Amino acid sequence: MDGIGNTESGFAAHAEGLNTTASGTASHSEGYQTTASGNASHAEGSTTTAAGAASHTEGYLTNSTIDTAHAEGDSTLASGAAAHAEGYNTNASGIGSHAEGGETLSSGLYAHAEGQNTSAIGQASHAQGMLSSASGDLSHAEGQSTTASGVSSHAEGASTIAAGANSHAEGTGSTTTVNGISAHAEGEGNTASGRASHAEGGAQDPSGTAAPNLSSGPSSHAEGVGTTASGFASHAVGGTFDITIVQGPQAIGDFSHAEGNSTTAIGIASHAEGIGTIANGEAPHAEGVGTVAVGIASHAEGLNTTAFFNGSHIMGQNGQARFPFSWHLANGLMVGPTLNSAVIEGATGNLYLDGTVISPAAADYAEMFETFDGNTIDVGYFVTLMDDKVRTAHAEDDYILGVVSATPAIIADASDLRWHDLYVKDEWGRIQYHDVVVPEVKDKEGRIIITSFTKREGQLNPEYDSSKEYIPRLQRIEWIPVGVVGKLLVRDDGTNQAGGYCWANNEGIATSSTTGYRVMKRTGPNQILIFVK
Repeated sequence: MDGIGNTESGFAAHAEGLNTTASGTASHSEGYQTTASGNASHAEGSTTTAAGAASHTEGYLTNSTIDTAHAEGDSTLASGAAAHAEGYNTNASGIGSHAEGGETLSSGLYAHAEGQNTSAIGQASHAQGMLSSASGDLSHAEGQSTTASGVSSHAEGASTIAAGANSHAEGTGSTTTVNGISAHAEGEGNTASGRASHAEGGAQDPSGTAAPNLSSGPSSHAEGVGTTASGFASHAVGGTFDITIVQGPQAIGDFSHAEGNSTTAIGIASHAEGIGTIANGEAPHAEGVGTVAVGIASHAEGLNTTAFFNGSHIMGQNGQARFPFSWHLANGLMVGPTLNSAVIEGATGNLYLDGTVISPAAADYAEMFETFDGNTIDVGYFVTLMDDKVRTAHAEDDYILGVVSATPAIIADASDLRWHDLYVKDEWGRIQYHDVVVPEVKDKEGRIIITSFTKREGQLNPEYDSSKEYIPRLQRIEWIPVGVVGKLLVRDDGTNQAGGYCWANNEGIATSSTTGYRVMKRTGPNQILIFVK
């Protein structure tokens, strides 16, 4: 025994210094008023206590109260087996835990707390920084006033909360909730509450008002300012000028996408982009400014256009779609009625125009005719009728139908897009229509993806054979476009003069005549321009 006032009451114990006590077997006390009461324990410094077997305490007012614990620094406590407390007023109560810094707590199994006023409560958790708390098992909290309460969660930055399992919160004031398993919130003030969701951005709108983002739908993504992604796998991106007046983009429907300024995508798989657009049906698309797409698979673009009908498409300004599965070009008044400048009706193929059809070079109106012998007739020849077919005109013919046109402005009876008898017709050739119910579409789990709806379409001709390939008349040698009205180029024998008249010779070529078609001018050695009416 060395020193003054020391006590060696343990077997093979050693006390040295001033007023120290070594009461445990093979214990060692040194310094001032230290106590080594645990077997094989070691207390040193001032007013320290090593009560656990093989424990070690050093510094000032430190305590290691359980076996193999280690306390050092000032006023630290190592109460967990094999725990380590160091720094100031730290507490390592979890088995194998480590508390360091100032006023930190590591109460979880194998937890680690460092910094100032941090708490590592969950098993194998880690808290660092200032006022951070890692209460979830395997969690990590760092920065200032952060909380990682979810299992395997990570909170960093300032005042962030990672409450969902495997979630991550970073930035300032961002939160992932308990429901937000594997969610990620970053930026300022954002919340990711949906499973595997992601919220980023936030902070303030341009006017300085706090405008956080929310991703509450599973696998959703909200970014920008004042956005909300509440639908499953939805995406909201963009913002708002003033969140006190209108929110940022809202992606409410499952698989929806809202982007731009204050857009809304409500329907399933809907898409709204631009400024103030709304996509409210199933798989619609609204883009531009103030457009609305409501019909199934509808599309509205431009300025203040609306597509209410299924499959309708409208563009332009201040107009509404008139027909389903049709195209519209709007040109309404800013103050007055909504109007369309052009419409192509899908069910009928009709073209509606509020204007003039303009052709830059072509000048004649032509109709398709079949040749009587099945062979083609080249452009520039006069032709005449043989019943409902045509042949090359001769000099003795008293009637000429027209000229085979090279560049018609309009071609009628071409049946270019389909077989001419594809649909049932009445005795006047009018297509007969009927309503058809389009069945709903479900996924393999039975969920309805697209609801059932009714559309109007032509009645299919029972004689239609889908196994046969349809070749348009313009691609068949036996069909030719005959110009019957307008300016037409015709072959000539060199006898015609401008201001005179012409007729066909026996080869269907123009020759000078006292009556017939007016010759406008000569355009080549064997070509003239005439007018047919």
